[in-house]
Amino acid sequence: MTQPTPPGKPLGMTDFFALEAGEYLERLDAVLQPAEGTAPLADEFVRLARALRGSALMASQPAIARAAAGLESLARAIREGRRPWEPGVKQMAVRAVDDLKIFVRRVAAWTDADTAKAEALALQLEQMAGRPSAQVRAAEALGLDAGARAFVAREGAAIASALDRAAKALRANPLAHDPLQHILKALQPLRGLAALNDLPPLPDLLEGIERSIGELERARASSAPTPDGPDLFQQAAAAIARAAREVAERGRPDPESAEFRSFAGVLVKFLEADQGEGGVVPIGALYFDDSGPHIVRRGTSAARPAVLGRVELVSHGEHLKQVADSLERAPSQTQRELRAHTLAGTFRALAGAGGGPLAERVAEFALASREAVTSGAAVANAAAFAAELRRAGDILSRSSGADETELAMELEAVTRNLSAIRGAGAVVPIESLAPPAASRAPGADEPIPETPDLVGSWATYARLVAGGIGPASLAELIAAPSADTARPVPPPAATAPRRAAAPEPAVVDIRTLLYRGQRAQQRAQELRQEARTASGERLRALVDEVCDLVALAIEPE
Repeated sequence: MTQPTPPGKPLGMTDFFALEAGEYLERLDAVLQPAEGTAPLADEFVRLARALRGSALMASQPAIARAAAGLESLARAIREGRRPWEPGVKQMAVRAVDDLKIFVRRVAAWTDADTAKAEALALQLEQMAGRPSAQVRAAEALGLDAGARAFVAREGAAIASALDRAAKALRANPLAHDPLQHILKALQPLRGLAALNDLPPLPDLLEGIERSIGELERARASSAPTPDGPDLFQQAAAAIARAAREVAERGRPDPESAEFRSFAGVLVKFLEADQGEGGVVPIGALYFDDSGPHIVRRGTSAARPAVLGRVELVSHGEHLKQVADSLERAPSQTQRELRAHTLAGTFRALAGAGGGPLAERVAEFALASREAVTSGAAVANAAAFAAELRRAGDILSRSSGADETELAMELEAVTRNLSAIRGAGAVVPIESLAPPAASRAPGADEPIPETPDLVGSWATYARLVAGGIGPASLAELIAAPSADTARPVPPPAATAPRRAAAPEPAVVDIRTLLYRGQRAQQRAQELRQEARTASGERLRALVDEVCDLVALAIEPE
């Protein structure tokens, strides 16, 4: 018998397994003690052994599940008539049940020696049973018996039904709250299955559903519209229903099914749309696009968010390392894309890290990582992106004791690598754009046509250089006549050389270079568009410039 749990202490997974397995073993003891000269109830023997194995699998006790599988093989051999019920067979079965009782009592203090004993017991039982049937071998290869597959199929169908009802309810009432709670309640039984991680893409499906519910709740709290919720749940219902059906029929779902890919595409769009919302909106953008009056006095800057604590940074670092591992283990492209987009919440929290050298670098890292995910570069270069995530996670994990300046420098290098993964545009020398000399026939002097494209522009540049135009000069550009400055053009001198010194430029009042009136309003609109994708110091600089432009927009041009 198992030791009772002390009063007041909550039951854990191990306690539940000990109680359930102990009950199965007591019933097996009764089944194996039939009347003299009769065989035990073979069907009940098989059913109890299979139930014991399923319980061990769900409780993540593979060694006990292996021994129970051997006992199930012996029970099947007896039921199928391949092994008669002899004294030696009965003695072996009874001893196996006794050994399994000992194994169950030792679950809390399991050792490698216990694993070896369980494996030896499984081999003895399998040898006595002979070759197992094809159905048993198939179930063992899949890691799930018929009962576990039926459980997954039943709970998956219940989740699909809850999702379908929620989609219909949200179309009728987008603010309904109960359907979301019904979905979360339906997810709980399947979430507790220990073998769920061996059934991709079911873990990613459940994670995506929970994440979409969280985003919907957050959007409702901020009074934002959520038009994609019903469609998202409808796609999730189709994906869950197919996965559950495939588990019941062949023991394993298809990680690249059309329904799963469709759900992943809708979820990614939903998450990307949500990430684009919630940015800082300049106060000037709330006014009508007219001559004003608008802002007449500049206000004080809002206080910056508090710096994330060291414990929080360490926690985010450990999470980044776990996600990096899951990205590398993802068996399909669709799963990698979903797992990468689950980082949106982490990046959002890190982007508001606050002040300080490390916090600034953390915010830059979060922005670069989010852009890598939304641009698709993180999925296209999953190995490199996962390596940088793991490196950043290691840096944040050391933030509790290491020097903040050194960590900031290391994280800055990670951000540069992420920008390279994202495919930041590189500076290309103008000489590299010239048509290669090998493309022209030997000895051919045919001029390249000065077409409007890049090759023709280079041909024009080469012709001007050959005609005596020297290298680019900022001084000559300033000295040249311009319609904007209305500088008079000096009369040509017959004896002056081609490159005569330019006259002294006239003094220009700097106030004429400022934006005013309508031009200031147009410039403010340009900065408004740019501010939607900016953050940190760049965003604050844009806000300051917009505030200056508001005063200039009031003045006439």
